[in-house]
Amino acid sequence: MLRFFAALIFCATPWLCGQAYAQEKPVVVSSFSIIEDWVQVIGGKRLESISIVPRRSEAHGFQLSPRNVKDLRRATLIVALSPEFEPWLAAWGKANQRTHSILWLHGGAEAHAEHNCTDIPHDWTDPNEVKKMVKTLAERLQKIGGGIDTQNSYQQYLKEIDSVDNELGRLFRQVAPDQRVFISQHANLGHFAKRFGLTVAGTIIASGSGESADPSARHFSDLLALIRKQKIRVIVTDAGQNDAFARRLTEDAGLPPPLSLSFEYLEPPGRPGDTWSSMMLTNGKRLHEALLIK
Repeated sequence: MLRFFAALIFCATPWLCGQAYAQEKPVVVSSFSIIEDWVQVIGGKRLESISIVPRRSEAHGFQLSPRNVKDLRRATLIVALSPEFEPWLAAWGKANQRTHSILWLHGGAEAHAEHNCTDIPHDWTDPNEVKKMVKTLAERLQKIGGGIDTQNSYQQYLKEIDSVDNELGRLFRQVAPDQRVFISQHANLGHFAKRFGLTVAGTIIASGSGESADPSARHFSDLLALIRKQKIRVIVTDAGQNDAFARRLTEDAGLPPPLSLSFEYLEPPGRPGDTWSSMMLTNGKRLHEALLIK
């Protein structure tokens, strides 16, 4: 009886009741927007979902803000790709004794000092790898409480992943084998290319890192010779990044302007590319169209 009256007194203050109810939801913090999309699809509305890196922003070179740290401290679960891809998150987890709270979807080794895309391809661009990662995610979300049942949403999402895979496979099979080659800004499309029978002949940023100093004149000459030798028609740049080098390259090679794609993040809600599926199809279709041009 005393407990009953205590509950009534507590809930007589609406904001306290609301706060108590909100805290009942597990808080899942994702490292960046693509992973947050998977968390929301698989976990649904029974959890509070937060992304550290906002939409239209890359994880390359990211630094945690005080607001990010506040979100991480209240997280029931933290979901990220790998210590190599998000070294800033691995460092925070180690420094705050929270490594056990981080679910690495692809690997769990010690973080390297610098993210190098040639060593750590962007696994989310390969639907087969995505299926493995969302399986790991679904199994972990099932265990965090809050009444989350992930089985139905997981099975439905597998069908969506297969649909994306089949559609992109169909599109790129329409491209002649000798035209399925392009140059990318950095080494982030290796998995995508391998999955769909494409070839990344070279990269503008030779080091493999997402951010680097301007490429050398020697590298420019090497790429220009490669373009002419292999008759490459498409140069892909990362949306939002400086494309001056790529533009000079296309001008000297007599090619169409660089193709700006955004495989690194999701767009704001309501725009093409606002989910993983939409991002893959939107960018994949644009690349398909560019490769078809002779």
